[in-house]
Amino acid sequence: MEPKIKNAVHNSLLDVANQSLADQLFVIEHVEAIVLRSKIKNPVQTSFGTMYDRPALIVRIIDAQGCIGYGEIWCNFPSTGAEYKANLLVKEFAFWLKGKSFHSPAEIFDGLNHAFAVLGLQTADPGTLLQVTAGIDQALWDLVARHQGKRVCDLFGVAGDKVKAYASGIHPKEVTEVVSSALDRGFSSFKIKVGFGSEIDQMGLSAACELISEGHQLMIDANQAWVSPSDAAKNITELSGFNLMWVEEPIRANSSLSDWGALKKIIDVPIAGGENLGDLETVNTYLQHSVFDYMQPDIGKIGGFTGLIRVLDTHRGTSLHNSVYCPHWLGGVVGLAASAHLLTIAGNTGLLEVDANENPIRESLSDWDLSLTSDGRIKLPEGHGLGIVPDLSAMKSQNVEVKIITE
Repeated sequence: MEPKIKNAVHNSLLDVANQSLADQLFVIEHVEAIVLRSKIKNPVQTSFGTMYDRPALIVRIIDAQGCIGYGEIWCNFPSTGAEYKANLLVKEFAFWLKGKSFHSPAEIFDGLNHAFAVLGLQTADPGTLLQVTAGIDQALWDLVARHQGKRVCDLFGVAGDKVKAYASGIHPKEVTEVVSSALDRGFSSFKIKVGFGSEIDQMGLSAACELISEGHQLMIDANQAWVSPSDAAKNITELSGFNLMWVEEPIRANSSLSDWGALKKIIDVPIAGGENLGDLETVNTYLQHSVFDYMQPDIGKIGGFTGLIRVLDTHRGTSLHNSVYCPHWLGGVVGLAASAHLLTIAGNTGLLEVDANENPIRESLSDWDLSLTSDGRIKLPEGHGLGIVPDLSAMKSQNVEVKIITE
């Protein structure tokens, strides 16, 4: 499934973590999936599809000593993706995981990629397998950090207590309500969805500009809406007067390097992307070629901690590293916490994506205080590991559907 990225700096961040775990041996005892679904008043609409509820798929792994780790698998699309991936986790992956011993989660990450490579070819669905592996990897790093009595970022030798955040997922027709609410919460950066046609896109950005001030930042996300560099350039040029920090995924994620290069030559707006790249080798290649000004691999879609730290660390401190890492995340609170830790580990120069839409699974599943500080930052969760212990009883009290699937 995923070739191991050879790191030019000898995986220094992973080495720090692995060395602290070298004398520990962990044994996986139990694996289960927790599927959450929350009804929402307003569907979340993008240029390619609509979410009529908010799902989350949490990985819960228990080791032989009873320690628990949590991770989250991206599952927004298709509409029944959470259930499909949950069953893959407990009926396919758990069979391989149960009873496995390891010193570092990286060993399990590499083992899974090797073990499920053929299944990825057989099903023509390698992306889903990568997503399940990413959630497992998060859960295992959470578990071993809890064993050590450390936060995940501390395990990698990186101290940090807060990350700068931006409000995301804002539909152009809902700008006034959503941006106003985000401003009240302390956000100073806002990402508006576009790709709904020139009139609607311009209306949304105009409404945002009426609300924000000179010190605020405005970004747009086309969600791959435009099919060619020339089509994208035309639309971006029409919107460039709004002083945009970046335009995200203006063309298809699998566009050629030459297409991305052609687009960069004819627009002045920085480009963000990377959440939908197919594998870690491609992420590595895009970093080598500085395709994106803001690189956005999603920890619940690809790589988890192990894979993404390998790739990002390869370019850390080199002339090739011209992209700012801003992790994509649009799901529940476990993955949001993992993204905050990864952003910290990667140098904490970018922004954490925080969905501004209604989502009880993000807001009520844990006691993590997501309020912003005066400088627009969110404090990392308190506690060991990721700092998140899902409160399923709270979900039920919020009328969130909770389904636990075991092997």
